[in-house]
Amino acid sequence: MKGLGGILLGSMLVLAGPAWADDDASELRALKARLRQLEQRMEQQARRQEALAARADTQVATKAPSPFDPCAPGKLCYRGVSFTFGGWIDLTGIYRSRNLASDTGSVFNAIPFPQSRNFNTDEARFSARQTRLSVLAEANATTDTHIAGFGEIDFEGAAQTANSVATNSYNPRLRQASIEIDRTDLGLHVLAGQTWSLNAPSKAGIDPRVADTPGVIDFELVPGFLGARQPGIRVWQDIGPEFKLAISAENPQTSFFGGNTPLVGMPAVGPQGVLNPNLLVNLTGPGGSFFNSLNNVSLNHVPDITVKAAWDPLLGPYKLHLEGWAMYRDFYDRFNFANHDVNTASFGVHLSAEIVPKTLELQASASYGALGRFTATPFPDVTVRQDGSIQPLPITAFLVGTVWHTTPSLDLYAYAGLEKTRATFSDVGTVPFGYGNPLYNNLGCNIENSPAATCNGNTSEVRQYTAGFYDTIFKGAYGTIKAGAQYSYTQRFAFSGVGGAPKTDDHIVMTQLRYYPF
Repeated sequence: MKGLGGILLGSMLVLAGPAWADDDASELRALKARLRQLEQRMEQQARRQEALAARADTQVATKAPSPFDPCAPGKLCYRGVSFTFGGWIDLTGIYRSRNLASDTGSVFNAIPFPQSRNFNTDEARFSARQTRLSVLAEANATTDTHIAGFGEIDFEGAAQTANSVATNSYNPRLRQASIEIDRTDLGLHVLAGQTWSLNAPSKAGIDPRVADTPGVIDFELVPGFLGARQPGIRVWQDIGPEFKLAISAENPQTSFFGGNTPLVGMPAVGPQGVLNPNLLVNLTGPGGSFFNSLNNVSLNHVPDITVKAAWDPLLGPYKLHLEGWAMYRDFYDRFNFANHDVNTASFGVHLSAEIVPKTLELQASASYGALGRFTATPFPDVTVRQDGSIQPLPITAFLVGTVWHTTPSLDLYAYAGLEKTRATFSDVGTVPFGYGNPLYNNLGCNIENSPAATCNGNTSEVRQYTAGFYDTIFKGAYGTIKAGAQYSYTQRFAFSGVGGAPKTDDHIVMTQLRYYPF
């Protein structure tokens, strides 16, 4: 500040140069006095500015910290927990050449034979029920312990109050709700909650939240894809960077098949047509049990146990995932004062690969065993003999598909799949039992409006060929909008009975518009 005063004084002296000799001492003192006043004012102004700055710093330091932490784009961070939102808003258009009275999921085992009036009526509808919302919460408990919670819902629930007449008030439905704890130093992972079953295929490693599902519109996916979403507990171990080994205990359920109407013979003592009253395979939930009283819960007392090994070799720019699994299941019923218990083992393999990096993908699966409830058809798990003892139905399933990323915005896909089972039955004299019994009556399967008892038509095999595309219309900070279409041709074959082996088919076209805001 004194240096600035000296500069001002020097400037005044220069301007006064020639007249300096004429100025008297009083004028010089007055000039110095004004200069001192100017220096004081400038020093006072500087002190005021310093005081204001100090006060502002104090306010910033004492302001309450925000609970929201800075985090990566697309996430919300709160008190050390990061939240990632997912899902989409969806409208699906549906056309079927055979009327299944189904929403976005096609029940392939219900494609009607010519006996049904539905065979000669097509169906078309719109649905927004594939709309899906999810949230992933993640946090680090320690430097080596990572915690994640995941929840996901859609609107495919259908309570008795839900209908398509006026409001289309279909209710939300729980898809997934799980907690995962990861120890990075040990390579150990534990998951508890509802998620994809361990036998559902993954695209990489052991991914409980995302399955390697065919990229189609139909909610029932493609025959040959096996999987379920159910509660349980899972543990898996990383063995090096490429290999993982997992085991799970999951909620069991059994889909029973009781019998059909024979062409010959008399009603049997055991389960014939309608299950014998002495046979107990299912229970309905009483009031207050938190189960819908219209839905059955099968008798189960042992969880499904699944083991899986997954291998993701490092192949430069190429991605390859291989996995194999085996499942133990226990089936259980009671008949004539005795319990019946049957154990089974099933197995499967899955491959996911990039044939051309970031351009062409391939996936293939094969499975065998008592897997009825996991199938897309769906098949039953077991049937019963005359004495109530259980006979598992062996399922063979194959799926192959490819996705071609033709441009950054356009994907083309094609899949082929099949699911089939073997006739599993027994007879008491001329009275047939089981599934696919050649004594079952199929005489009316090709006659419209014939009595239901004349077309048993136990499904032996379902095949499907499908192709479609997804096109990214808009993409930016606001999200992504995609449009797609799918065509599928599905064939349903029945076991041979008295009157032949009926078959039927269905042409299905679906369209979709989706907005991904997250």
